[in-house]
Amino acid sequence: MITLSFSGDFPAARRAVFERAAVRWDEIITTQFDPITYEGVTITGMRIDASVVDIDGAEGVLGRAGPTVLRAGSELPLIGVMEFDRADVVDLEGAGSFEDVILHEMAHVLGFGTLWSRRNLIAGAGSIDPRFIGPAASREFALLDADGGSAVPVANTGGAGTRDGHWRELIFGDELLTGFLSGTGRPLSRMSIASFEDLGYAVDYGRADDFVLPGFRDLALKGVPEAVRSGILCRMERPEPIVLRQDES
Repeated sequence: MITLSFSGDFPAARRAVFERAAVRWDEIITTQFDPITYEGVTITGMRIDASVVDIDGAEGVLGRAGPTVLRAGSELPLIGVMEFDRADVVDLEGAGSFEDVILHEMAHVLGFGTLWSRRNLIAGAGSIDPRFIGPAASREFALLDADGGSAVPVANTGGAGTRDGHWRELIFGDELLTGFLSGTGRPLSRMSIASFEDLGYAVDYGRADDFVLPGFRDLALKGVPEAVRSGILCRMERPEPIVLRQDES
């Protein structure tokens, strides 16, 4: 489903990281899309334009990632962008975290956190307790924690690139799609895969990693700030996508 277009600083090892992430998401998302010709290029599935460029140096803006063109009707991504600051990429590669970052940011290109508002899948955005209200992910959250309610807790701190677009760190810990990439292993849960079903994709739950809620979730529910956790903050800017008209698809 995912094809990659590379520009900028992409040695073979760096390309391979993106390609492995694309294969993983292709295994998870099983929707078969009709080909669309856009600006003279026929796209089967979706295309991600990936680049590594100079932006503002290490620890500033990591880059930008998200869908840029949505299909008519389904409003699922046709084209997306993943643009990274070269200095940050070098640091992530050195820390051994680059592959998880790419897998994480590719989720945003597919719509995780970036299309929630468009789909009316988030309640309480900007509040102290935002929640993802998609039925599939809510079902999986309830299976993880019968006492936590059904709607999934969403990040309520971390700035514009993090809050309201990730799972809440101090409830979900090292799960891949929290706003802070911390710890090791970084599993992708059934709940995360379910959120893509809520977006409108067909998914394969058998591709999920084993995941249980960490023991400190009760502290998070009482309001302990996410700042007590360390990790790589998702410092990405999000593009505003355009939606194709029916006569363009």
